[in-house]
Amino acid sequence: MLSRSPSFESHGHRLLHDTRGAVMIEFAICSAAFFALMLACAQTVMIFFIQQVLQTAAEGGARYIVTGQANQAGMTSSQFRSYACSQIPPVLDCSKLFIDVRSASDFGEIDAGDPIITYNTSGDVNNNWQFEAGTSGAVMIVRVMYLWNVQVGPLNLDFSNAGSGRRLLTGTMVFKSEAYGK
Repeated sequence: MLSRSPSFESHGHRLLHDTRGAVMIEFAICSAAFFALMLACAQTVMIFFIQQVLQTAAEGGARYIVTGQANQAGMTSSQFRSYACSQIPPVLDCSKLFIDVRSASDFGEIDAGDPIITYNTSGDVNNNWQFEAGTSGAVMIVRVMYLWNVQVGPLNLDFSNAGSGRRLLTGTMVFKSEAYGK
């Protein structure tokens, strides 16, 4: 018959009731979900921040059009894009900024949905964006769009909506121009 030594029982009993490393083990179990949630929150904050910056740029650009300043000055697409670039923070790359300004005869003709982005074989955007400075009393839509690179986070969290790890963020203004004379 085997008898257990008193030292083995006392060591085993102490080991089972030792809780000094419990917090570390509990954190190791929960940390993956915690860090995934923190990264998701950080990306969400950045997306909302950039979205608001684009909306502010669209509102500022719309003021030029609604008052007729863009039409009367003969503003071109590149001039309007330069203005929009001046409204975004320097951390955003202006080469990823796209402007689409269109007019319509009434609000029913305006398509305010997100555009579908198309790419050429080298991965560059090849959409044909329009720029119409509008006329007095015209119904207009101004879209200021930006392709933001997003990272696939832990637990396969993916915010991309424009393919290849990119998210299209859009600031949109729909309005009717004021009556102005040229």
